[in-house]
Amino acid sequence: MDLSTLGNLLLALASISALGSIAAIAFTSFTGKSDTSRVTGHVLTFVSTAFTSLATFLLLTAFLGENFKLEYVAYNHPTIVGPWSWLYKVSGVWAGREGSLLFWAWLLSLFAAWIAYRFLAKRDRLATTALGIMNFVQLFFLTALFIPLNNPFKLLPPEYLDPNTGQLLIQAAMNPLLQTWAMIAHPPTLFLGYAGLTVPFAFAMAALFTGDTSKHWVQISDRITVFSWLMLGIGIGLGAVWAYIELAFGGYWAWDPVENASLLPWLTGVGLLHSMTVYRKRDGFRAWTIFMAAATFVFVLLGTFITRSGIVSSVHAFQEDPLSFWLFLSMMVGSLGVALVGIWFRRDKLRGNDTFDRLFSKEGSYYFNNVIMLVAAVMVAYLTLSQALPKWLPGGGQVFGAATYDILARPVGIFYILVMSVCPILSWGGAGWNAFWSRAKWPIFGAAGVGAVLLTIWAFAMMPYYNPTATSMPLLNHTVAIVGLLVASLSISLPIYLFIDGTLKRSAAKGESFGKALFNILTKARSQSGGYLTHLGMGIILVGLIGSTMYVRTYETAIPQTPGAKIEAGAYTFNFGGIEEITKANGDGQVTAILNVTLNGKPAGTVKPRIIYPKQLEQEGSSTQKVSLIQQPLKDIFVSFSGVDQAENAVFTVKFFPMQWWVWAGFIMTILGSALASWPKRSPKAA
Repeated sequence: MDLSTLGNLLLALASISALGSIAAIAFTSFTGKSDTSRVTGHVLTFVSTAFTSLATFLLLTAFLGENFKLEYVAYNHPTIVGPWSWLYKVSGVWAGREGSLLFWAWLLSLFAAWIAYRFLAKRDRLATTALGIMNFVQLFFLTALFIPLNNPFKLLPPEYLDPNTGQLLIQAAMNPLLQTWAMIAHPPTLFLGYAGLTVPFAFAMAALFTGDTSKHWVQISDRITVFSWLMLGIGIGLGAVWAYIELAFGGYWAWDPVENASLLPWLTGVGLLHSMTVYRKRDGFRAWTIFMAAATFVFVLLGTFITRSGIVSSVHAFQEDPLSFWLFLSMMVGSLGVALVGIWFRRDKLRGNDTFDRLFSKEGSYYFNNVIMLVAAVMVAYLTLSQALPKWLPGGGQVFGAATYDILARPVGIFYILVMSVCPILSWGGAGWNAFWSRAKWPIFGAAGVGAVLLTIWAFAMMPYYNPTATSMPLLNHTVAIVGLLVASLSISLPIYLFIDGTLKRSAAKGESFGKALFNILTKARSQSGGYLTHLGMGIILVGLIGSTMYVRTYETAIPQTPGAKIEAGAYTFNFGGIEEITKANGDGQVTAILNVTLNGKPAGTVKPRIIYPKQLEQEGSSTQKVSLIQQPLKDIFVSFSGVDQAENAVFTVKFFPMQWWVWAGFIMTILGSALASWPKRSPKAA
């Protein structure tokens, strides 16, 4: 049996098992009597997971063995050599269209198996129904794999292979841009987040189907939701790092449709997590939570829809596929439609403690959080899909650039950070101004100090790199920046104050040292502490975003290839040191330009931007630019080399990114906070 037949057989068996599980669970749900069928549904989930795992393992072994009989392996195998080359071969599994879909289906099957294992010995109708829904989603993805353009087990035409050696007779390999450490880590975390966000959707729909609208479904799925949202955030962050250090466009976020696709479920996921808190603690936001779970899942599907349907143009999108277009569109419309109908049908049972007398309350801030995140996601989705919309709709048929997104996203994002920052010191039900001031005065005084520091940094480390030609409204640009920095100062100072205040109170009450009291707060009040750290990280990120997107200075120039040629960029001088050409171990050509950097006449480092010419793609004329960076606490110096022009001059781009490291530092802080908040509870009900 060849690889193609075996792989497709495994996918077929996984599909049959998932279908059998759905049927068994449906029988149990409708009859409410047969425990045998319930157990059968759980066991068949394990079987489906096993077959999906074997199919994924089969594809993995094909990459490790460089078995080019599979078309997907031939076109996505890496060319890197060395002791770590096997890691890049592993990354080939998810590097392309077909393998990434199989990898996603495999991760989804693992989540389903986990739910099946947890409730195998329990007669929990809600969990069993949720498992059936997860298997339905799994069956959907398995079905999508049988579409020719999505099938990773297609055979390569035999004339493309040497019959004796099994080597390729055509030039085909993984995109050189993907042969980097980020490709090993970025897609798995992203897909782990996508797959995991199916769990809250499944339990929300199960709550509607069974009529059990208590907080039980939230208690089961909340930790998995936080974990999945965390993984999605890590995936987005790693993608930004990859774009920044590997792509020569100069930046880490370009508002590309595929980039936006990953952002959408992250935004609604923020609303979902906060809604779950109200559902669990106050028995409120029941309909909100279920709707946000459904919206998040639909936006997850929309990401795949954008990537695979060909409906929008993107450098990251795959080949257009009409079958995938209709399949994923049907799943999105069906999921959202079922959720809305279910919410309407169960509207009486979804009435909870939703009313609040004061907007200036914790409930009010959560409400604004939901509205802002949902509106932001819909807004980004609309702008992303606008080019595919009818022209009679506003913006229909138009492609919006980064400037449009920035104009809308900046004020919305700053307002959201403000709402997020104030939320921890608000009271349930609201309180009078005096009560609020007693909790807010010290954080505000702290914010004044932090704000003074940030404004000083703005004046001396951001303004020198402001490009007046980058915007037609400089006053508005600076006003937004200053307001954003002041909001960030509150977002930074408030969680620090809350940690100090809580630690001092615990230390006095328990007789513990300051360090021990802080450690106990971090480890015992993990959800709250994780939330504070996440808020702190978002404030730091906001500072980084203001500097690295609103105050970027770019210098593009060509200089003679002679020693002593200079590039003057601000206070820096880049002295040309020559060009080195080598052939790497795998046959790729590499051209490296050397520039010695000085600041006011003093050495400031050396940059070595490169161009890679892949041997296996040389007939296509493919090349990849590798940027070089000098990273400092208050700015990054970014240099790329574009090659040699017709006049034999070396062409360079130099960019200054103020506060870039603050983006990465805030990202790490947000990860740590989210990880702490998602740490499993000791309660047996924890997910």
